[in-house]
Amino acid sequence: MATIGVLPASGRASRIGGIPKFCLPISDERSLLQWHVEQMLEICDEVRVATRPEWIPIIKNMDMNIKLIVREPSTMSDAIKHMVGEYNDTVVVGMPDTYILDSKKNIYKELFKEDKADLVLGVWECTEELKGRVGQVLVNADNKVVESKDKVDNCDFKDMWGIMLFQKNMIRYINPDLDHPGKQIQEWIDDRAIIKAVRPGGKYMDIGTLRGLKNLYKEME
Repeated sequence: MATIGVLPASGRASRIGGIPKFCLPISDERSLLQWHVEQMLEICDEVRVATRPEWIPIIKNMDMNIKLIVREPSTMSDAIKHMVGEYNDTVVVGMPDTYILDSKKNIYKELFKEDKADLVLGVWECTEELKGRVGQVLVNADNKVVESKDKVDNCDFKDMWGIMLFQKNMIRYINPDLDHPGKQIQEWIDDRAIIKAVRPGGKYMDIGTLRGLKNLYKEME
């Protein structure tokens, strides 16, 4: 089966005044969404972007080789499930409101280093600012994810996940009624799924808020 890259971009962007987060510039040449798409296209047979009807003209003006899908889901999981269906063997999932600063590699390509896992997570060090606001994971010496907590205050796990690679048709287990797939990681661990972590490098930046965007531009100066 083909390798599919998916980018859910259907949120309301209420935290930054209704501006689509994916269109924020991260350089003179490209937007945040373009940055994600360019990397996915290096390793995916097709990249699919789910968005709201009013944002279609914005994305089309970016002139990208993608399949554009209109979807206004209540959850990220619903958008992913809608984009790929039940029977896609290999699916790469990114979040177009994040950016990896000073990344020297294709972050999505790095996920394929663990080809025997059911699910591969791209992980980064969780900063104090992000603790309790993201999905954090406990990774052992063999790069196996052994525990996961989603947006839990005072979690002392050092790592957080930011991207995903579903293999062996693991994508079929996503529950579209949940907010996002990260809420199921512990469930999958308990069910003995093989979940591995890779470290693509760079610094994870959440720019889904004005504060996060300010921090990014400050670090890029």
